Amino acid sequence: MKKYILTLFFIFFIITAQASEYHYKGKSAYIHRNYEKAREMFLKDIQISDEGDSYYFLGEIEKNDKNYDLSLEYFKKAVSAKKISRKLLVNSYWNIIIFYEQKGDYQNYIKYSRDFWQKTGERSAKQKIDSLINKLMWSDSQEAVDKYNEGISLLKKNDQDNAVMAFSQAINIDSNFLAPRFELGLISYKKGNYSEAARQFSIITERIPFYAEVQLLLGRINFSNKNYAPAAKNFDAALTYGFVDKKTEYDTILKRGICYYHTGDYENAEEDISLVADSSQNDLEPHLLLSAIYIKKGDFESALKYLAKAEKISPDNSSIIFQTGSIYYHKNDARFVKYFDKLFDIENQNPKNYESYIKAFKIIMNYHYQRQNYQRSFEIAQKNLSVVTQDYESILIAGRSATYLGKNEEAVSFFKKISIVESKDKLLYTKALGLSGKKNEALNILRTLRGSSAYLEAKEDKILKTYIDELEEIIKESNKQSQTNTTGM
Repeated sequence: MKKYILTLFFIFFIITAQASEYHYKGKSAYIHRNYEKAREMFLKDIQISDEGDSYYFLGEIEKNDKNYDLSLEYFKKAVSAKKISRKLLVNSYWNIIIFYEQKGDYQNYIKYSRDFWQKTGERSAKQKIDSLINKLMWSDSQEAVDKYNEGISLLKKNDQDNAVMAFSQAINIDSNFLAPRFELGLISYKKGNYSEAARQFSIITERIPFYAEVQLLLGRINFSNKNYAPAAKNFDAALTYGFVDKKTEYDTILKRGICYYHTGDYENAEEDISLVADSSQNDLEPHLLLSAIYIKKGDFESALKYLAKAEKISPDNSSIIFQTGSIYYHKNDARFVKYFDKLFDIENQNPKNYESYIKAFKIIMNYHYQRQNYQRSFEIAQKNLSVVTQDYESILIAGRSATYLGKNEEAVSFFKKISIVESKDKLLYTKALGLSGKKNEALNILRTLRGSSAYLEAKEDKILKTYIDELEEIIKESNKQSQTNTTGM
């Protein structure tokens, strides 16, 4: 093993030394303006290394020969290289930025300016972009500019209504003047008039698609209106062209991921939201979203992993408990009981999200009833009925459980609310009626069941047997009376 490692180290050393030699020779030739020799050496260097400095010099050589497209490709490789001196990194970016500026390709111009800023912290690139956007937003009409400046002055005096009028007049003078549209959009946005704000911002982005600030505002409007597909595009543009702080970047990536989720693009949603989750371990939302994505994809193990992380952050969160319990229930894993029970206890205290979890409560209600835990099933049934007052299943379980708990008056009130189908439930109703002093009603129900298998089985029940015997006596006496009346006639 040691011999193998030493061999690898030796090979790496030889390659590195060789690469360094090619670069050194290339640089020497470049300084002496022997560009052909320099090109040859730098090309050999990049074949065996990822030397950004060599890419830079190749870019300069091709630029000198007026091979601008090839030159651009080398400068792009230079800024993407693993290793490059800071000075040449800066020079490479400026070459790229100036190239796109001269071509009028403002989107790439801004994209690489942003990359430049992110990688080096150079603010000069952002200043150039701000200057470009201001130029594109401006008007050649002095009259329109004067009206715009008037609007800005009025805003500073908090005279918003007259400011709006001035900005509108500026647009009437020059419809291509975008700066007043931005102000009108911003005023509408702050007022919550999103439709008007979106109208003004959309006009701006149509003409300047790389205006990141406006794309971000438009994205937020579309997001709040649940227009997820266009919102995703807005957020994408804002992230591509924007110079934003970490907090804004985090929020925008998260929102874009949510947009992807709602449009069914789970792959991109997972990528965005995973990025956010990794950068903020204590933020609940991304973990919940990731679990939802994995549920959609049928990957329940991954969903449970993120739900477990979410549960650590917020142990009593109803959504987490519900989702976890639902997955275990889907998997026929008995652990669902723990989560659905906990969900009921939490929501019983604070039922603000109760309606979302009725299904879970019904599952756990029936679970406890089947295991003869009647007090628990009765509690859950009652809570269900506080939300869905006419839910047949909950009424039935409430009546059944109340009977077994000896809450006969309550059982009767529940059974009376529904049309009972099963004979066994009719017998329970009979029992509750009898024990609550409504013997005649009980006997009437028994009469309808007379002769059935359930009726015969009921004789095994001590209380029901008493009512059955009494009913049989009543029927017997009634038959005798009927026969006597017939004979007398």
